[in-house]
Amino acid sequence: MSIVLSLTGQLDVADRLSRTDARDWLARAAVWFEGVGDAVLDARVVRDGDERPVLLLVLHPAAPAAEVRLGASGRLRVSAVTTPAGPGYHIHLCDLFRQMAAEFGFTWVHDDCTDPTGFFTAKNRGACEGHFLRWLAEECAKAPAAIGLPSAHGFTYPAEVFTPLGPRTRAWLADVAAIPTKGRDFFAWWNPVLDATFYRGRALVRLWCDFFWRPPLTEEEGEIADQIANDLASAFKLDPGTDLPWAEWLELLTAIEGDDEGHCVTPKDQVLSVELWRRAGPPPEATFGPRVGYRRCPVRVPLDGGWSIEVPGELARERNDDHTWDAWDQTRTVWFQALRFTKRDGAPPTAEEAVEFGRRTLPEGEPVPPLERDGLRGAAVFGPVEEDGRTLWRLSSVTGAADQLAVCNVYCEKQQDRDWAIRTWHSLALAAPGG
Repeated sequence: MSIVLSLTGQLDVADRLSRTDARDWLARAAVWFEGVGDAVLDARVVRDGDERPVLLLVLHPAAPAAEVRLGASGRLRVSAVTTPAGPGYHIHLCDLFRQMAAEFGFTWVHDDCTDPTGFFTAKNRGACEGHFLRWLAEECAKAPAAIGLPSAHGFTYPAEVFTPLGPRTRAWLADVAAIPTKGRDFFAWWNPVLDATFYRGRALVRLWCDFFWRPPLTEEEGEIADQIANDLASAFKLDPGTDLPWAEWLELLTAIEGDDEGHCVTPKDQVLSVELWRRAGPPPEATFGPRVGYRRCPVRVPLDGGWSIEVPGELARERNDDHTWDAWDQTRTVWFQALRFTKRDGAPPTAEEAVEFGRRTLPEGEPVPPLERDGLRGAAVFGPVEEDGRTLWRLSSVTGAADQLAVCNVYCEKQQDRDWAIRTWHSLALAAPGG
């Protein structure tokens, strides 16, 4: 079970607050958070599923955003999952929310605050660190395939155990379960101070889990690249002797330099590049050890309707408002949509009936080997198509399952990518109901 910091505060309000009042107050708090220090990566007010305003506060990529809500009576509620980032994150959040109360003139109702580590009230750092180590030992004792990552992370990188700071072995799980202190380096944010180790850990989590190992294709990717570059530079400035991922840092800067769309703002630093070349040693292709970056390998991505697909890790991905999904880079695109329908008598179609219905929509093209696996039935064709004045190659496919049909189109610039397009389509899978 995750470690969750839950705080309740009370604002002094004369009248009940409207949702507009609450949103405006949270917006002012967001501005304050963004200016309070370098640890805050993002602070924004969004709407939850009930259309209520909620402030999302992001400090570290290893932890989900902390949530801040304000009720009509002036009740302020904070919920923050602080695992697996670490005790440093937990302590820093406690201090940050104390500053917030002082800045905005309200008090925390300690009887309604819950901190399983006890730090918010007792301020005992050792006890907090011990609680995190015990949490990790309990997780390791379960012998999981991943700790601290979403269950649907989809990484296929060769590893026995996935963690935010890179792969571990099952022997490591057993060691930490027996002696929790051996797991201290699992946490990306151990010390509450913003030292070189903090910036190094935050950058490494991003490099392992989020970076795409090519020039950015979107503004969001540009922000990620800039954040990693800034954190690595901060770590190096604070302690030039810190062990940093020199070769990967050089790859990052090369990707930023290849940004032709202006998504990044990190300036080119020739002196730094020379230093990185010196420290990186042989080029990555000359080394034989594992390289940082889960997304160097394919990733299985969850889709609508219980479907999933395996795509190259470097592809950008987006869910669209029309319930479609696509992934792309400079030369390839994968597009997906799941459809549900019933027969005229109201009964759900079988997989065979669904694919026969979908087959009528396929364009002309070369038939390719069908998909017949795990109760799925699919058909596809491959051929050229004109898009924006240029010729691309497209695999158009339909895949039937009981009561639904998946449409998946794979575009590529080269006819030689035909086999890759087929493999991508054939990787479609459908989870069992309730699975």
